[in-house]
Amino acid sequence: MTNQDPMGDEPRSQTRIQSVSRAVGLLLAVAESTDGETAKRLAEKSGLSLATTYHLLTTLWGEGMLTKDDLRVFRLGTRVGALVDAYQRLDSVPAAYRQALQSVARRTGESVFLGVWRNSGVQVLDRAEGTHAVRVVGLDVGFAEDMHARASAKLFLAFAPKDLRDGVLERMRLRPLTPQTITRKSNLLSEFTKIRESGLAYDREEFRAGVTCVSVPIWRGDNIAACLTVSSPTQRFEDNEGEIVSALKEAAESVREA
Repeated sequence: MTNQDPMGDEPRSQTRIQSVSRAVGLLLAVAESTDGETAKRLAEKSGLSLATTYHLLTTLWGEGMLTKDDLRVFRLGTRVGALVDAYQRLDSVPAAYRQALQSVARRTGESVFLGVWRNSGVQVLDRAEGTHAVRVVGLDVGFAEDMHARASAKLFLAFAPKDLRDGVLERMRLRPLTPQTITRKSNLLSEFTKIRESGLAYDREEFRAGVTCVSVPIWRGDNIAACLTVSSPTQRFEDNEGEIVSALKEAAESVREA
């Protein structure tokens, strides 16, 4: 999954309740589906027996976290809204993430952004300014639009499950922000392949003319919890790309290990 919450570290205890983990996995699988899921499909995806899957889904249904229609298709239930509302109210940034932002800003002198998956989009949660930083108009805390033209959003989408990525792309308007903006879905998909291979996502003057960005993931296990992105005038970026990428990778790794 690509939409993990960055608001906390990995649990210190290694004790996990298997049934809870399985139920959470099923709930997330339903959340990622655009048309709902049947118990049979979820059992096949999760590798669980049909009986176990059905019992877990029925429990979630009984708690109001899922609904079930006449065709036995499960979708998110009304009580999920309480979790969404609580999540929306979160606006604090963990100290480790803020330290990572500031360390990259000090080392590179550029603007650094913290991005997270929120509301089916990639949102700027925080930023830090370096000594040579140039402010990118429109790219402020809270911004979540134009995902096709932003390094951070392309990073999340590249590593997203296919059905989630396809759903987002179906709704996305690939509007041309600059002459370099990717406006064809096939080209964007090719870009995602490169991102998965390199672990880096670039915006080469695609969001704003004269500005280049590079984004790296902050991993939590097999999931991207957040990402760090540097934004820089293109000429300065080309002169210092190696140092910028190194600073980002080291900062992201330090958070992962925190």
